[in-house]
Amino acid sequence: MNFICQLYDGEKIEDKYLINLDAKYLRGKSEGDTLNKGRFVPEKTTMILVDGENSGEIFTAPIDGYQGSTFKLLEISEEMNAEYVKMIIRIYQKRLRDNKVGSAIPHLNKKMFREILVPVPPIAEQTRIVGHTNELMSKITELTEAL
Repeated sequence: MNFICQLYDGEKIEDKYLINLDAKYLRGKSEGDTLNKGRFVPEKTTMILVDGENSGEIFTAPIDGYQGSTFKLLEISEEMNAEYVKMIIRIYQKRLRDNKVGSAIPHLNKKMFREILVPVPPIAEQTRIVGHTNELMSKITELTEAL
């Protein structure tokens, strides 16, 4: 994973009123607080929760906003299918959540995150895997709703 993804913070900006992209807002449980400074996150940026109980959870910024304090931006190599990489991270999400570091506020174990082994098939195969997985998940959802 270390060669495929980088964790970083958005660029600090001021005097622009934007929503704070914290976990409650991203989960749809809050209208969001408006701030006039912070670390800028462009719409559609992938973020990963690095502090708290659900460390390792991935979100996509629905709008331009400010990075929530418990997040890092997740930059995925352009040579990879981003959805494929996110799928791999989700496979490891429980393991990441169960192996947090820190005592007062648990944090994502970044060492463990960087050491995740990612199979790297050709990009066309990554795309095929994502498409097939999405198709299967859609069928599972349909079956579940029918019950």
